[in-house]
Parts: sequence; C-alpha cells; structure tokens
Amino acid sequence: MKLTRTKRLWLILLLMITAYLLMYSVVSDRETSHNHENTATITKSQTTKTGDNGTITKQTITNDDSEAEQEVERSYYNTIEDAVKGSNFAIEEGEEVSYTNKKEIKEKVLFLESDTDALLFFIGNFIENKDDSDALVVYKFKVKKEGNQTKYSTPTNATQIPAESEKRIYRRGGSKYEIRTCLNLYNAYQSFNLYPETSQLQWGMSYNKSAPNLTINGDRPTKVIPIKMDGDDCYFWYYEDLKYDSSKKAEISFKKTK
Repeated sequence: MKLTRTKRLWLILLLMITAYLLMYSVVSDRETSHNHENTATITKSQTTKTGDNGTITKQTITNDDSEAEQEVERSYYNTIEDAVKGSNFAIEEGEEVSYTNKKEIKEKVLFLESDTDALLFFIGNFIENKDDSDALVVYKFKVKKEGNQTKYSTPTNATQIPAESEKRIYRRGGSKYEIRTCLNLYNAYQSFNLYPETSQLQWGMSYNKSAPNLTINGDRPTKVIPIKMDGDDCYFWYYEDLKYDSSKKAEISFKKTK
C-alpha cells in the first residue's frame, strides 16, 4: 500500500510521540529509584562476631515510601587495616583477578573520617599477589560506633591509579595536563567524598618537583604530601572543598608565591 505524504507525516509524528513517552517512562523510573535510595532507613540491625577481629552486621533497609525491604550484610572491624584486608569486591566478568581487592598497605597517605563514612588513601600493589608495582588506592568505608569503639566496614567503594599510568600522563602532557586529568577523572562524580552535598573534595598526584607550590584557580591545596611511586618522588595533593567546573579551563600554577 502506497502512503501519501500526509499519512507518512502522521506516521512519523506518531512514532516520535511514542519514543518520547518511552523515554519519559525510563527517566521517571530512574528518578523514583534514586528517591527510594535517598529515603531508605535502617529498620533492623543484627550483629554477630567473627574469628578475625571483626563483626558481621546484617541490616534490613526499608524505603520510607514503600513496603520494600532489602537486607545488606557488612563485616565491621576494629581497625582500618583489618577492614582493608577484608575487602571482597567481585571480580569483573572476563577477568581472572580483582584489581581492587588489596591486602597490604605499603604506605598510608591520607585518612578522612565522618560519623558515617571514612576514606583511606594508601599506596598498595597494583594487582595483589600478581603485580607489586605501586598504585595509589582509595577505599571508602562505612563507620559505626559500638560503645567507645569505632568500627570500619569492608570497603564499599574503591578506585586506584597505577604509578605507570600517572607517570605516562605526566610525560605525555606535562604538569598542568596531569593536574587537569586528575580533576576531570579521579573524583568527577564525588563518589569519594564524605560531604558531597556541601563540598567538592578534589585530589590527585603530581610528578612536578614544584608541586608544593601548586595553586588551582588561585587556591592552595588543603595539603600536599610527598610520596614515592615505584621508587620515584611524587606528590599527593587534595582540597577539602574546591569548586571546580570542568566546562571552564582551570588556572594552574606551580610558581612560588609569598
């Protein structure tokens, strides 16, 4: 059957409306899911001890606007070192080893903690028991109090920057390129931030020997910490709150100021 031009236009319009309604439905579902996460509360909590200086807490989480319940089981430890050793991230499909499960802390770089979460930056092996070249590893933990004892969960999120990758970025683009890469990639979604609603935690590394003089948009880092990566001198830097807009070019300087 041959369609007239008018019928073809009506058919195209109908298809566009159908596609729009489908997209709206998907977005609506995502927003609803996101809101459920924001309104989730812990309604039950049961803790048992383990033989490795830890405890296992089984929590029942209920969405405030529904009857749905979800059980989350987390192990808690008395020390951050034991919590690191308890890391149990799933091995990604197609991989033989986990790139994020670490057992050894070669060097602690920075530890930040709030009432509910903690962040640990440390030097670890790139691939545990397989590749002992250095990597800057970042773990996020849940925190809870039991009397006077602070306990840390198995890591809930992780990322790492291998020394070789960071060095390659520095050699390829130079010092300012390295800093911009850190800003745009390492914590772009503020996943590793204790207060994401009110601040922008920014962090990264620099192989520039003048990194202690670093400023971004005229602001000095909260702290610049000298570290070694695969035997090379390097610097870790972080800002507790640096308002950074990736759509605008950051002004980066390594010049010493008074």
